[in-house]
Amino acid sequence: MANITVVKLLTITLFFFTILLRGTNGEGCGTSSIKVQTVNTGATVSGGDTVFEVEVKNLCPCSVRNVRLDGGGFATTVDVDPAVFRADDGGFYLVNGGEPIASMGDVSFRYAWDHYFQITPRSLEVDGQC
Repeated sequence: MANITVVKLLTITLFFFTILLRGTNGEGCGTSSIKVQTVNTGATVSGGDTVFEVEVKNLCPCSVRNVRLDGGGFATTVDVDPAVFRADDGGFYLVNGGEPIASMGDVSFRYAWDHYFQITPRSLEVDGQC
């Protein structure tokens, strides 16, 4: 009888651990695991463009790499470090030079334009060491 209880407990624990890692929708770490938040800093640059700060955060319990974003027509009047955010083939933007972003880690950059751009996750790869 004790063995049955242990097996049930292990099964329940495994079930909840699987939900924790994969999410309740049954998907592994996908684009929904990447949170992109754009904030108006309140600053402006010469010419009057507003400075925006973008934070790309990895909510996946695993490290991810090759995170690509759809920039929605992205443009800027100030330089953005290409190691952090740069145009990639196919009209998308590569974050962090394709290098890993740790679980709960983030990458930030600033740009300036007369309006903000809706920037959304397009693709990523889950680190094989997860």
